[in-house]
Amino acid sequence: MSNKSKTPHTHREDSIPPQTPDVFLGNPVIDNVMSSMIALGSEFWALQRRMNIVETLLEKNGSVTNEMIEGYQPTDDETSAWNNQRDRFIKRVYGFLQNNNSDNKKDS
Repeated sequence: MSNKSKTPHTHREDSIPPQTPDVFLGNPVIDNVMSSMIALGSEFWALQRRMNIVETLLEKNGSVTNEMIEGYQPTDDETSAWNNQRDRFIKRVYGFLQNNNSDNKKDS
């Protein structure tokens, strides 16, 4: 029997050939670290966005309630500023993943 018949069909493309099934970066430990890093980043950004809302409401009203936070709709200017803030955060936290080691080598 062929090994191919035992392998389940998936719809994913392997841009980095895995060593084992469902390992995307060649090592399950690296996959887990990456997943944790992405989850922490998204949790941090959710808190940062909430803090932006709280600060805005405090400036406008002097006090804030949970209902005010949950119902807040940012202005176009706030949305633009917060999107820029988010983009800087992503670059700062995840930008190093684009580093190419060959760019960092010193000439001998």
